[in-house]
Amino acid sequence: MAVPFTVTKKKLPNQTNPTIAYYPRVAKSGVMDLDDLSERISSSCSVTQSDCYAVVMSLVNEIGTALEEGNIVRLGHLGSFQISVQSTASATPEEVDHSKIKRSSILFRPGKKLKLMLQQLTFKKTNKSY
Repeated sequence: MAVPFTVTKKKLPNQTNPTIAYYPRVAKSGVMDLDDLSERISSSCSVTQSDCYAVVMSLVNEIGTALEEGNIVRLGHLGSFQISVQSTASATPEEVDHSKIKRSSILFRPGKKLKLMLQQLTFKKTNKSY
């Protein structure tokens, strides 16, 4: 199955007379939420939808706890999660403290199966949307 994309126009930045350029953008066809995913999973195995939902919710809680402890969380074929921070510099090591951390985020690195899926994607242009 091909991933649909549309055409989007944008002004090129950092120019005195901005020119227009056109880029492909993935066309979103909807949203798949946890209820939808748990229903799909339950229809392909012997686990009930509510069991799937409970396992995923517990997984999210445990990932959060592990990340707060400073761990990298590796989930095999799914990928890995770790905390990253953006901070300001200090002139000496003694000046570095928690107040220098301005923002934190979670980094996700896809596992081998997801990386392979990305390499095998095909794309199909859909409606014009400049």
